Amino acid sequence: MIDRYTHKKLTWLDVINPTAEEVRTLIDECGVPPEFAGDLLSMTPRTETQAKKGVLKITLDFPIVKRTDIDHANEIKFIVTKTHLITIRFDDIEALHRFSKEFEVFCMLKQKKTSPSTITLFFTLLTYLYQAMDTKLEYVETRVKDIEAAMFAEREREMVFEISQLIRRLIDFRQTIGAHEKALEYLHTDVKTAFTGSHDAMLDSLEHHYRHVNRSVYALLSTIEDLRETNNSLLTTKQNEVMKMFTILAFITFPLTLFTSMFGMNTIATPILGTPGDFWIILGIMAVVSISFFAYFKYRKWF
Repeated sequence: MIDRYTHKKLTWLDVINPTAEEVRTLIDECGVPPEFAGDLLSMTPRTETQAKKGVLKITLDFPIVKRTDIDHANEIKFIVTKTHLITIRFDDIEALHRFSKEFEVFCMLKQKKTSPSTITLFFTLLTYLYQAMDTKLEYVETRVKDIEAAMFAEREREMVFEISQLIRRLIDFRQTIGAHEKALEYLHTDVKTAFTGSHDAMLDSLEHHYRHVNRSVYALLSTIEDLRETNNSLLTTKQNEVMKMFTILAFITFPLTLFTSMFGMNTIATPILGTPGDFWIILGIMAVVSISFFAYFKYRKWF
């Protein structure tokens, strides 16, 4: 499916799950070189850039945070010509949908006497996608705060799984955007190969947004790792308290069990047994022993 957005001589084609016929349409209409079209029908497991005079192509993966229905990053193939910007993707991407709503506003803000160039639109769209990643990290930061509150609300056991899931998402996020660094380095050279003029300011701005996202990921990973250590400490402390209580109970009940077993032996002459009130005497002895143990443990501050 091809969604078309136009402004004067500028055209943006947003393509979702392209067919072979749609790829041929892109080649004919936009002048995409055949060597750039070999991987347009499917996702590719790599980030790469290609350039020749008048045409730039870059493939980038964008991480997923909230969605759980797909297990891979969102891949977007960008192809920039003198008259067209083409984005090819294989999943619904909310940020692109939002940008399409703002496309006309962008063109109105950028225009003077002529419409903005495709390379300007390309850099603006990439910046928008990085800002969308920053928004995703704000959601992760909110989840971190929720986990911290739950930890100190005595839900440490439940948070073990939640923390592990969040760390896995952040590691995937870091690995996905890590490949952007090399692509942005190549982009400096490839933009000069494809288009005339200086685009250093836009490239520097784009790298600034990338570095900001990258720093935020590492900061969140460090925070959640600290939270995991704290949660494990709280959980271990609680388990130790439980084990200590069971140990105390076992220490108290063992001599009482031994005491009652002694009076249960089938012997001819057993002390106390057979005397008036023998049951209450034995019960009293057991009560005194139990209270003595409790008093001793309390004195030693074992509970």
